[in-house]
Amino acid sequence: MSAEPAVLARNTSYFTLALITQKVISFLYFTFLARTLGPDVIGKYVLALALTTIFSVLLDLGLSSVLTREVARQRDQAEKLTQLIFGFKLIAMAIVVAGVVFAVHLLGYPLLTRQLVYVACGVMVLDSFILTTYSAIRGFHTLTWESFGTILVQLTIAGVGLTFAQLTHDVRWFMGALLTGVCVHATYALWQLPNRFSINLVPRLSWPDFQQLARLAWPFALAAILIRIYGYLDTVLLSKLASDHAVGIYSVAYKVTFSLQFIPSAFSASLFPGFSLYFTESPQKLADTFTRGLVYLTAIAVPLSLGAIVIAPVAISTLFPAFTEAILPLQVLMSSLPFLFATFPVGSLLPACNRQQRNTANIAVATGLSIVLNLALIPHYGPLGAAVGSLLSTVTLLVLGWVVVRKLVRYDSRFLWGRLGRIVAAGVGMSLAAWWLVQYMHAAAATLIAGVVYLVLLVIWGGVTKRELWSLAQLIFKSKPGTTAV
Repeated sequence: MSAEPAVLARNTSYFTLALITQKVISFLYFTFLARTLGPDVIGKYVLALALTTIFSVLLDLGLSSVLTREVARQRDQAEKLTQLIFGFKLIAMAIVVAGVVFAVHLLGYPLLTRQLVYVACGVMVLDSFILTTYSAIRGFHTLTWESFGTILVQLTIAGVGLTFAQLTHDVRWFMGALLTGVCVHATYALWQLPNRFSINLVPRLSWPDFQQLARLAWPFALAAILIRIYGYLDTVLLSKLASDHAVGIYSVAYKVTFSLQFIPSAFSASLFPGFSLYFTESPQKLADTFTRGLVYLTAIAVPLSLGAIVIAPVAISTLFPAFTEAILPLQVLMSSLPFLFATFPVGSLLPACNRQQRNTANIAVATGLSIVLNLALIPHYGPLGAAVGSLLSTVTLLVLGWVVVRKLVRYDSRFLWGRLGRIVAAGVGMSLAAWWLVQYMHAAAATLIAGVVYLVLLVIWGGVTKRELWSLAQLIFKSKPGTTAV
């Protein structure tokens, strides 16, 4: 293996370890919030964040993806592009915040929900500037500082939130804890650009340059808008077509599934700059990197999916006793996990290879299907209907993307599908072991033993070879920049 895979592995490992830590803290903190506030109030909290998250895309409009791609190709443009995007966001944030306030009044939400949305607007604006900062840094093929930042923000949020919990259970203070954490994160992230990458933070306003950015970013912008609608509209529709209680139930199932998305996110953050470079320089490296990423992600997603389906009843009853209605929606959402993980490398490959328009069209189809399914299913099945809509639209997005992948990448079909088939077989063996073991021992012990069963079957059946596992470990923990690991 060359130095490029070493960089990929180290970047992915650093970011993955950071996101594991961040997601563990986040999940534990969310569990505390859900148990403290109950389904109805946590539903309002989640709804406020969903609404501002949908609108936050209008602050970025795909510019973060353009920034990472262009910096990866031309590092001397990093300062100019970053300053231009900062200038755009200073103008856009007032318009977007006004739009959020107008929308939340138009939709007729109660005072408490509106107050939560107002505080969440501050989170939305700061998060957007943080996104631009890290997008520029990713173009330099490093995720180290972003990794530290992801842990810092979650520690701050959890620490402040737990402190507030000693004084009050008012949900507005918990939203304030989130804003406090994001303020600390923004200070840390913005410090990196001038001090580590010599990028001046002074915003730049230039209409001709904005026009050029718009030509580069519009496919990404449309895709980003559709992705936000695709990912969060189900929560808004649940609030209007069902109730805050339904939002709270769905939020638990969605939180468990969403917490695992850090894995493909970490891979994609490292894969996208490499895809952009290899597309122009080395088609073979492009194919190898894509195949490697897809196999590794599937090897992770399959046991998580099948294992969670088996232990969901015990896990929900233990951690969220007031949310047992979330068991079936969680099982449905977890069944979509392998397909969801696969959409990340596919979704990174298409825009990196200048197929962003097709990627956008695929997302549009999946988003439209998701809206139709949610409108049809939520009134009758509530959170379960939203989960089924998510599963079907995720599969659709993957199928549409794969049609394009087959034209871009000359992968070895026999190798790829053989590996994926063995991974699935090992996962089925693991799930059968977990189903049998959970009847005789604690769920945690059953999960651990089933995990060992999966690893053994994975290696014996050749889903991932021992040499690959050893090489990956060397790349992550031993290799230095510029060295080659065998």
